Amino acid sequence: MLGDKVEITCAGRTDTGVHAWGQVVSFDAPAERFDPAAVQRAVNRMCAPAIVVRDAVVAPPDFDARHSAVARTYRYTVVNRPVPDPFLAPLAWHVDTPLDLDLLRLACDPLIGEHDFAAFCRKATGRDGVELSLVRRVHRAGWTDLGDGVLRFEVTANAFCHQMVRSLVGTLVDAGMARLHAGELLDILRSRDRAHAGRLAPPQGLCLWEVTY
Repeated sequence: MLGDKVEITCAGRTDTGVHAWGQVVSFDAPAERFDPAAVQRAVNRMCAPAIVVRDAVVAPPDFDARHSAVARTYRYTVVNRPVPDPFLAPLAWHVDTPLDLDLLRLACDPLIGEHDFAAFCRKATGRDGVELSLVRRVHRAGWTDLGDGVLRFEVTANAFCHQMVRSLVGTLVDAGMARLHAGELLDILRSRDRAHAGRLAPPQGLCLWEVTY
């Protein structure tokens, strides 16, 4: 493979500053010349610790990291206490206003199911200039209290549109502060208007956690 041009396909694309634990990358290579263990060692020597290959395998010929995926899971971490945590700062959003965990969880209910998430996404157009659908199916969404003021939002959907999770988290945090009622999430969804949703949560708290095939 030395000197060969390799085009890679990623399971998910994210904003600058967003992290990934479960990113999946695929590319075509001659099977007789491909050594997964050697590729893993080589990439880790060049890119670690910022980028690490946790596993490398030979996939079926028709496998595509992006188009073969049936679901993706993202996690977002919030540090909810008066004083920031310097060790978590690169991986979390510090919110010093107390959040009500029950309100956060209640506000997730309207998100479950298939909806047009235009209110939580940037508009997207195809190469032909036609506006792309922002309908997505959310399988589950919820908050977990990890203790010591650390809260984690986890959401799984068949796919996500640009800035969808960060927009959801920003709006849910408003609900956790009682700035809006949980039931208003459904009205925001139906509006299909980004101006009706909350702020965009900062990127560093977001992580692509898992891709399901």
